[in-house]
Amino acid sequence: MVRPRLLVAYSNEATFVTTTMEYLISFNLYSRFDVSYLHVTHGAEIDFDLNIFDAVFNSYCARLCFEGYVSKSYREALKRFRGVRLIAVQDEYEHTNVLRGAIQDLQFDVVFTCVPQEERNFVYPEALFPDTNFVTVLTGYVPAKLKQRRRSIPLAERPVAIGYRGRSLSARYGRLGFEKFEIGRGMRDICEARGIANDIDMSEESRIYGEAWYDFLGSCRATLGSESGSNCFDFDGSLAARYQELKAANGREPSYPEFRQYTDPLEGMVKMGQVSPRVFEAAALGTPMVMFPGRYSDIVSPGEHYIELKKDFSNVDAVLEQLQDIGSLEAVAGRAYDHLIASGNYDYPRFVETVDAVIDRKRAEKATPQSLGLLAPADWREVPEPHSLIERPTPAPRDAAVLLYKQAVRETALYRTEIARLNDVYTAEIARLNDVYTAEIARIAETRRFRGLCMLSYRLGRQMLEQLRARLGHLSLTFSRFFGRL
Repeated sequence: MVRPRLLVAYSNEATFVTTTMEYLISFNLYSRFDVSYLHVTHGAEIDFDLNIFDAVFNSYCARLCFEGYVSKSYREALKRFRGVRLIAVQDEYEHTNVLRGAIQDLQFDVVFTCVPQEERNFVYPEALFPDTNFVTVLTGYVPAKLKQRRRSIPLAERPVAIGYRGRSLSARYGRLGFEKFEIGRGMRDICEARGIANDIDMSEESRIYGEAWYDFLGSCRATLGSESGSNCFDFDGSLAARYQELKAANGREPSYPEFRQYTDPLEGMVKMGQVSPRVFEAAALGTPMVMFPGRYSDIVSPGEHYIELKKDFSNVDAVLEQLQDIGSLEAVAGRAYDHLIASGNYDYPRFVETVDAVIDRKRAEKATPQSLGLLAPADWREVPEPHSLIERPTPAPRDAAVLLYKQAVRETALYRTEIARLNDVYTAEIARLNDVYTAEIARIAETRRFRGLCMLSYRLGRQMLEQLRARLGHLSLTFSRFFGRL
């Protein structure tokens, strides 16, 4: 039996991020569909009929909230598609109106959103999306390789009491963005003042990636955390514009205290508070989490799965005391592991199972032969030349290096074309200038010859005049002598 086909549209630019690649690959690993992938950003040209697929899933990394990022060719091809159209979106607080317009324009049947269902009407009013289904999902899930990792150092032997890597986010993201920096700053100051071993840093230079990140997390007795996302929805881009105005006026990035007068009025309109994939990583490595209280996508609870640190640090003494109680830490870490990792409730297979079920339901609702994939042409998987913008489906998402290589090849071809054009231009211009210079040199030479003849005539004339004067003088003297004798 031929399996129905699913096309996952993505941006090759984003696959250098480990969590993004894990997200994309999960469809190939766990879906019941025959999955293919298609790069659709950076001017990608689509020269085949998408109707060879039964469903198209637009991944969150192919971001439609940015005008022109997703290629026009793909968007036009998607409009002609007759199967099930699905899109996953994240960071929905940025350019929300642009995103909403794209969802309407491309007529997506299903939107996998990070917005909680009770907040959905604020972001996606039913009046604007009467026929669109919205399914709330997480920003990421537990990959198989993370489940396979084992803690290597017992909590009592871990050298770092508290470890954390955060970053300073733009003030336009409001309180949730600020708290990622603030929890690190506050706890680091307290640890330094009390002589507590820590490795807390929020600078870009301190970022840790790949296996080194897991090694770091596994060496910490506890790690810090706060909610992800933003409650400040910038529907029309006015918040970002105001931010840029202040940045230009001050000559630097506005701080959160300086900018919060613009974000505070937006904070209470929606409660996003998402869980970060780092929560899963900490749970898998048996590292207890000390976190600000929050929603965390409603999947973890304070005291049960993490140690709560008040946002004003008023209970920091109790938190630090609990970090010395290895038995208590083991209990919190164990409950987090059982709930988030061992249960399988937040694994990628569960996520893909949800997507498959939604596709099945929407295909049944359409119930027309037009929603079935067409017979694929024999050359549909042929790889175009590297310099070409044409994209074809691939059996797996490509490494980000492929896009960099293709861009380099195209740039090289453009440079060669431009060099050839300039050579032609310069050759013609040099030939023209040679003709001009030759003519000018001839004119100058002719002018010099004329001047030379004039000077020669002048000199000869003067010589003849001098000779004539001399002869006249001689004749005058002769006449004088002759008449003097008479």
